[in-house]
Amino acid sequence: MVRVHPESGEKTLVLGHFIIGLDGFPTREANALVDILQGYITQVENTVTWRWEEGDVAIWDNRATQHYAPADFDQQARELRRITVKGDVPISIDGRKSQFVHKP
Repeated sequence: MVRVHPESGEKTLVLGHFIIGLDGFPTREANALVDILQGYITQVENTVTWRWEEGDVAIWDNRATQHYAPADFDQQARELRRITVKGDVPISIDGRKSQFVHKP
């Protein structure tokens, strides 16, 4: 859940809908911990709200941010074009490279 940004060296929480469990924690406790941390990340003082104007383009670094688009645009048309650039393999705070883990 914590990764080191490859350029800044900052430690960041990587959560959102990608978390499916925490190794070594029972499901209930893992979900509670993720909920607490997710609640921290989404507190207003830890977020940026963009006030869109015509011609705006927003770019963010998904290695250190979590995107959340609230449905606050009423009946306005909303267009999203997403580009994902192949990036680095996340590194943990102890220097280990991230690896895909799945349950059989």
